[in-house]
Amino acid sequence: MRKWLLIVCLFTYNWSLSQSENTYLKIRNISINGNKKTKEHVIHREMTLHEGDAFPAQKMDSILLQQRLNIFNLGLFNEVTVNIKNWEEDSLDLHIQVHERWMIIPVPIVKFVDRNITEWWKNYNHNFKRLQYGALLNWGNFTGRNDVLQLGISFGFAQRLDVGYSIPYFNIRKEKVGMSVAFSMLRTRRIAYNTVDDKLAFMYYGGSWQQKKIELSTQVSYRNAIHNIHYFNASYGYTTISDSVKHINPEYFLDGKQKQHYFRIGYTFVADHRNIRSYPTQGWYVSTKFTNYGLGFMKTRMTSIGFQFSKYNQWKKYPRFSTATMIQWNFSWPRKQPYNLQYIKSLGYDENIVRGYELNVLDGQHFLLFKNEYRFRVFSFQLNKMKKLKSKSAAILKSSLAYLPLNLYITAYFDAGYVWDTYFTDNNNQYKNKWQFGYGVGLNFVTFNSKLLRIEYSVNRYLKKGVYLHFTQPI
Repeated sequence: MRKWLLIVCLFTYNWSLSQSENTYLKIRNISINGNKKTKEHVIHREMTLHEGDAFPAQKMDSILLQQRLNIFNLGLFNEVTVNIKNWEEDSLDLHIQVHERWMIIPVPIVKFVDRNITEWWKNYNHNFKRLQYGALLNWGNFTGRNDVLQLGISFGFAQRLDVGYSIPYFNIRKEKVGMSVAFSMLRTRRIAYNTVDDKLAFMYYGGSWQQKKIELSTQVSYRNAIHNIHYFNASYGYTTISDSVKHINPEYFLDGKQKQHYFRIGYTFVADHRNIRSYPTQGWYVSTKFTNYGLGFMKTRMTSIGFQFSKYNQWKKYPRFSTATMIQWNFSWPRKQPYNLQYIKSLGYDENIVRGYELNVLDGQHFLLFKNEYRFRVFSFQLNKMKKLKSKSAAILKSSLAYLPLNLYITAYFDAGYVWDTYFTDNNNQYKNKWQFGYGVGLNFVTFNSKLLRIEYSVNRYLKKGVYLHFTQPI
């Protein structure tokens, strides 16, 4: 009797499990609250669920989480919640609550013209004449369509004007094609004319302008899927240098030229499956890019192609722990290239750097870069989640201040890179054409509008040690 009872119970369990696996839930209605400026269709565009769609009941948690992350990655909101309402049998409503960020940010410009703070502090004795100062208006979500208007003007080390506008899509029906335009003007009395001893060498001759530059660029984007996007860009640039720069480095524009003008075209494909783009802990990212200067008929000619793959993992049993890994490769030709385009395919610029070599630049035609990082989240803090404040500080909890996050991570990392160079072989630059590596530990602070501050202690291959500050994610 017990044997038959056990068989009946197992049959009933398997039947109910099968029914659960085959159950689909239908979405009757989707409501959105809290989007005072953002258009609703901007939020709907990021979702894979829409009114009338059905999804497997057993995957409900993961599907709703993906909706929340997709909306959050717009970069428009401090907080996003997705809740179920009016669940009746096999149908339900979705309620999305968002809290918009402050997107109009007029800020003074006070920044370093050097590649990082450490270079400014150590190589140039923290000379305040190397600061750039001015004003920047960064008006995000300008018309409520996640578009951005930028206007910046600055003085100091250089005089610069930047104007730009971008919109992620302008065809409202299909919502796939976007566009951006930008214009910039620059003139400076100080210029990095060459690389000597694996460091940038600057020159300054009184009040004369060493470089003048204008550039006009445009970009069209095509987003055929939530996580995939194609970029097509074109630009025109015109740059002149002084006689002094031309004489001290005839290869600045190649062949002793004093003027450079070029047309540039490019294509980039990005597949972004990271959970939180500002500081990912799960998912992966792939990008490929192609850039051509000169279009085959102008005197300034260079072509480069690049590839990047990043992978992020979070431990299921210990979600405070996560890892990040990246491989990046860049190849360019011809062998003979103007010095002023080195930043595109060399190590030492932006985050294309082996940590521990922040003071150095490794010029070349090709590079290969590996990065590995292990992270532990110490705490995640937000005022609106503190129970003690809910009854005493209602005014604060209703403001944007309550939604500003503060996350602290402890990190350990190891980087390695190699630069191939067969053209710029002078000036005692010894770090290229050989493997370089660096390792260390750091603290990462992720806070207001997903801003990041990294404090890292790094050691390189030659046991040179240092503490370095950065404001972007390394991987």
